[in-house]
Amino acid sequence: MNDTDTETAPELRAVRTTGIYDPETRDYGKTVVVFEGSRVRELRDDVPNDVPLVADHDGVAIPGLVDAHSHATIRPWEGDQIGQLGAHRTTATVKAVNNLRTDLEAGTTTMRLMAEEGYLDVRLAEAERAGEIESPRLLPSGIHLTPTDGHGMVHSATDGVEEIRRRIRENMREGATHTKYFATGGISSDTGSPGQSQYSREEVQTIVDETHRHEKHVATHAHGGAGARMAIEEGVDTIEHANLFGDEEIDMLDGSDQYVVGNFAIGSHPRGIEAGDADNPAIMAKLRESRTKSAAAWKQILATDVNIAIGTDSMHGYMYYEAGKIVELGATPQRALNAATLDAARAIDREDEVGSVAPGKRGDLVLLDGDPTADIGVLEAPVGVFKDGVRVA
Repeated sequence: MNDTDTETAPELRAVRTTGIYDPETRDYGKTVVVFEGSRVRELRDDVPNDVPLVADHDGVAIPGLVDAHSHATIRPWEGDQIGQLGAHRTTATVKAVNNLRTDLEAGTTTMRLMAEEGYLDVRLAEAERAGEIESPRLLPSGIHLTPTDGHGMVHSATDGVEEIRRRIRENMREGATHTKYFATGGISSDTGSPGQSQYSREEVQTIVDETHRHEKHVATHAHGGAGARMAIEEGVDTIEHANLFGDEEIDMLDGSDQYVVGNFAIGSHPRGIEAGDADNPAIMAKLRESRTKSAAAWKQILATDVNIAIGTDSMHGYMYYEAGKIVELGATPQRALNAATLDAARAIDREDEVGSVAPGKRGDLVLLDGDPTADIGVLEAPVGVFKDGVRVA
């Protein structure tokens, strides 16, 4: 056997903390994690004698954060988000690389991307896997589905059942991990109302059927109203935003396997929509309405056992704010942590890979000086980030 026939054993490395948060028990468990290559080998209470200690932290650790909803190229504080999606691909790529590095440094190690033009999200995911960019692990949607003149339309529209099937098949061929479609109008454009249904029932059935046939999941932008109810009825897997939900939508979800994904910074933080689109009266009117109704809707959601996850919706580096917001609205810190880790991983079909620090999973870990189960605000200042067993920040 020559040297080319042998394989080098994956490198072992250990990180010691005062406790590693376990989303399953919602408490702290073992204090030491041993990485083997890019994976977690084991959790222990001591460091093995033959394993190098690469970090000895006198605070706690949590799993790498999972941003369940973002866009690589958008910066809401710059305004005209639809225009940003359609920017020249070179400009968009440079911005995306910088945005994604910000997300990684803030503790996000996995991110589901929810709309880009020209398969830029797929190409970014390929670059991340190849080690060409410093970024969270990316799950691309390919080209998002919206009808002609619908909210979210940039260069591409998808109308009718045949176009829908073709678009989804093209996306899957390119490497999409899920389908994203716009069920309703939105806040960040003056096209359509946030409760309007953009697609017919037959079209939504086709979206769900074709995506599930490819054994992938469906995510939909849906603030509320008829579009949201239709999505829930037809088995869409994750409902994004839910800012206008009422009793009917919440009752439909309670007890189901579907997830609601909340995004708050974009609508309520001063660097969100209000910073970028203050000169657009139509958008600002929608934003004011959404702010009032969103708080009430999410207080109702959080008073139930509806499955939830959170994402930044392109507010790069703001996962701490998303978690803090749902605590403010009624979630316990533990539920907020889970919405940013294991529950988010479940929502995006990556529970076997990420979301908790467990043997066989990716070696993703965030070191914190404070205890987020006592003060969720400590998520704002991570002191160390590991992705695939390597310290990246």
